Amino acid sequence: MNIAIEIGPLLTASGWFGDKSGVYRYMYDLIDELSTTLKEKDKNAKIILFSFNRDLLKFPINPEILRLLSYSNITIIDTIPSLPSKDLFDIRLFKIPAVKLLLKILDNIFKFSNLYFKYRNDKRFQRYIEFLKNEFIKEKIKIVFHSETGFHPVKGFLNVITIYDLTSLLMPEFHREQTVDLQKRKIKFTEKYCEGIICISNSTKKDLLKLPGFAHKNITVIYPGLGSTFQASQNQSNKKILFSDINTILQHHKNKVIRKKYLLYYGTFEPRKNLTYLVKAFADLQKSNEIPNDYKLILMGGEGWGNIKNNIRNFVKENFPIHEKNNIIILDYLSDEYICEFIKNASAVVYPSLYEGFGLPVLESMALGTPVICSKISSLPEVGGNAVLFLDPNSFNDLREKIKHLVNTPQLRQELAKKGLEQSKRFNWNQSGNDLYNFLKSLRANA
Repeated sequence: MNIAIEIGPLLTASGWFGDKSGVYRYMYDLIDELSTTLKEKDKNAKIILFSFNRDLLKFPINPEILRLLSYSNITIIDTIPSLPSKDLFDIRLFKIPAVKLLLKILDNIFKFSNLYFKYRNDKRFQRYIEFLKNEFIKEKIKIVFHSETGFHPVKGFLNVITIYDLTSLLMPEFHREQTVDLQKRKIKFTEKYCEGIICISNSTKKDLLKLPGFAHKNITVIYPGLGSTFQASQNQSNKKILFSDINTILQHHKNKVIRKKYLLYYGTFEPRKNLTYLVKAFADLQKSNEIPNDYKLILMGGEGWGNIKNNIRNFVKENFPIHEKNNIIILDYLSDEYICEFIKNASAVVYPSLYEGFGLPVLESMALGTPVICSKISSLPEVGGNAVLFLDPNSFNDLREKIKHLVNTPQLRQELAKKGLEQSKRFNWNQSGNDLYNFLKSLRANA
């Protein structure tokens, strides 16, 4: 059972520098685990990585992808075929004076250059798709796995895709127009061409089944597991980063923290994450002396979009102009090793998101023995079970009171930490790899 997997999100994500989206993490770890599963159950099977965007292959490949390519059953289609001259206008024609003049007139009236480049790009893409199909046939591919950003109908193969969440359709106001447009096209493609659909939570599956055209689709749920760095930190096998390193980092921000005396959020800064409520709730609690004044709030992550991070910086400057009285620390994204240490030493991780397809920070925090406060929406009850303190993300007062309650109740923190460790064991990549293998095998059997 040879499988072709489109890896556009791995090629374009900034995994080079550790700033990995949930899509990146899920996709990478699932390929990694599928390779292991195939070695156990189908030794002759191969995974062939490719991209529908030929231009992505012109750049140096992310070292993490090179790690996958070191596996005996994973290869990549990285050839970029040239476009035969017969498919293009003869460039020599453009040098004839009369033709140049005519093209200039046409360009002014009809924007001929734009039309030509569109024609050329369409030709190149068509030629590249034909090339890929021939490579798939040569490699005896049976299943083509499309990605979040790379999907295109390929006839003669079983087409599979992963749906991470439908937030851009359900809450378009929290997304860029380009993201909404991409997701609309992806859903349309999925409904029309895909024989198999993978959802990362039952919540996402329920949302998908509400859309027309999906009631009779073959849909399965395959949860993410814990990434390798988090597993190593969980097992205490990663001793490279120490708590003292956290305060070394914070020295650059003229700040420091005490172990178990700070709240942590980590992830992208974007409207859906509801960080304005979190920052204001924390500031309000400290101003009213309802939580200890030596508690800090650390927000860590990439710039994201929607100007959220900058707005929070401005809020902090306006409300805490005296640096010594500011207990809100804003950091850029750090590597997984550092994130693990920040999580393990936090009093709690707070995740007041308005919608999640899964919610990896909740799983990662529970697995590292840190209590979690998170929203009781979409997929998060699946992930947290009875091991987290739930809140209503639309209620500022509820968020405020839940933070206050957890900070001031050590016994509750201990209880949630213990429950979280057990709850996190429900999600592991070994199970996910087996589930994926069985799902793909059943698709082939029923094709």
